Amino acid sequence: MKPGLYISFSDLFDRRPAMAELVTVLRGVPLRHATHILSYMDLLVRAAMQEKGWETFAKIQEKLVAGHLDDECFNRLKQRLPFARCEDRPIFLPHCILNVLRIVLTEGDPAPMPKDEDDERIRYLMGRACLMMNDLLVSVKEAQALATGTADTMRIELMVQTLAGFELANAPKSDHLMPRLEVMYRTLLRDPAVKGRIAQQYRGFDFESEFQRGVGISLERWLLVVFAIYAYFSNIGSPLDADPNYMQINPSIFRGESGITQEELEIVLGTISSTTEEIRAKILAEAQTDPRYDLVSFRSAPLVRLEPQKLVPTDTTFILEKCHTGVQWVLHDALPAKMRQTLFNVWGVLFEEYVHWLFKGMKTTLPILYVPSPRFAESQNESFDGVLLKEGVLVACEYKGGFLARNARYSGDSSVFLHDLHKKFADGCKQLAANIGAAFAEDDKSRKNIEGLHLGGIRAVVPMLVLQDHIFRVPFLNWYLNRQFQDELRQYAIRPGVIIRPLTVVGIHDLESMIHSVEAENFDFIYALHNRTVRDEEVLSELHEWLSTYKDFGRKASPRLAAILDSLFETITGYLFPRAGRTNPSGSPPAESSAA
Repeated sequence: MKPGLYISFSDLFDRRPAMAELVTVLRGVPLRHATHILSYMDLLVRAAMQEKGWETFAKIQEKLVAGHLDDECFNRLKQRLPFARCEDRPIFLPHCILNVLRIVLTEGDPAPMPKDEDDERIRYLMGRACLMMNDLLVSVKEAQALATGTADTMRIELMVQTLAGFELANAPKSDHLMPRLEVMYRTLLRDPAVKGRIAQQYRGFDFESEFQRGVGISLERWLLVVFAIYAYFSNIGSPLDADPNYMQINPSIFRGESGITQEELEIVLGTISSTTEEIRAKILAEAQTDPRYDLVSFRSAPLVRLEPQKLVPTDTTFILEKCHTGVQWVLHDALPAKMRQTLFNVWGVLFEEYVHWLFKGMKTTLPILYVPSPRFAESQNESFDGVLLKEGVLVACEYKGGFLARNARYSGDSSVFLHDLHKKFADGCKQLAANIGAAFAEDDKSRKNIEGLHLGGIRAVVPMLVLQDHIFRVPFLNWYLNRQFQDELRQYAIRPGVIIRPLTVVGIHDLESMIHSVEAENFDFIYALHNRTVRDEEVLSELHEWLSTYKDFGRKASPRLAAILDSLFETITGYLFPRAGRTNPSGSPPAESSAA
């Protein structure tokens, strides 16, 4: 989602509300009715955000303004901001909607059933609450921190404050996540070499077997049911004329004539849904994070059970995330505590193998060579996780599949965030600097040769750190980690004629987008990455925006990845609708949308 400035309560009323005031406004609101309205609002906004362009998003904002702002708020909006465009100055975004939902679930009255005659009052109340919450997403103290101090401290503060908001606003899309889960879970986990590597390094650990044993259903069937639930909510059609039949799930009839068994559905719902009482207990137990940022209670169980046979989504992207990172956390919760670190390590190996798979299978006429896990000739120690070579440019790669800890993600405290960032990811900067320093050392005697590679013709080295955690698409992360890399690199004397460029941090989503473009249109991503580090030595630019300036980026999908997506949809269709033809289930994204 493009950056913008949302409209808040203070824009209309010239004062900032306090959190206590908002809680008072929502205390005692009919919980079921309010939750249903907020779920509906978020569903429409998410559906609009998944579309290309901003026309539908703007119209959804107009629709929600008309239906959820009372006369006082609406009239003030027209008076104060008569020329504001809805796509540039929205009110209703997932971050504020979900924060209002948190308060409703902790302060609302769970007893009343929804009443038609009460609908307008509650809709207007939710609209006003969203306006108030928009002010509270950034405190006065936080705003001051963004306006004082050095440029460096302000960048760090902005990075930390925008972590949660960027994670929500730029959620992963199904046309990226679905091929990823197909390759990671249904190809690589069944590859004898990958299975053997995991078993050898981690005492026979078998991901699929552990999942079956701990969760009670095969990983493949669990994934298919979760995706079926996501696809069901995608069936609302156009968000401008949404079908109300697809805004909630009735477990007693959801299976229909599909291949989903009742036992499978119950197991899956047990892992991705919670009652309002259970969610309330989770929220009230949170102590070490900032409630404005921490939505793990919704991410862990993205379906709210309002009644035994009525489940509504908190946010559809949380359901989709279950198909990828959710797999790890579901298995994590099912494993004995002593095995959980092994799971994290295995997850890192699986991510590394996935990046290898993307690069090794890359189909292009460009003169690019990829070498996975190259080793120093003398010691046989691994030099880099991977190396890309094109003419006189070498891209030295490190892959990190880990995730920031919950308190680092959502505390809003820069010291906590930076501590965990350094603990888990700064070692990638250190490894890159040390091994680049060894491979390109000025001293002939201390220089280490990389097995099978002749580096005499290399004139520029582009260090690249590939990260899996989606939260790292936040601004200034690349700038900050590059500073750590440069600090490490200063220890090493580099041979004349070789320039070590600034560190490039690439999220897995952007890496997949580059693979799409290089395979579809021979997009020279190595030139693009190298050129960015030449023109932007502090790497302050946003990578996806930089790549989007090239005409061959993000226009077409990779035939290889598109074929995987089509094959996956055939599998899903055959599973869900065993008597139907082999067509994509309604609501599934077309392969053409996968390019960016």
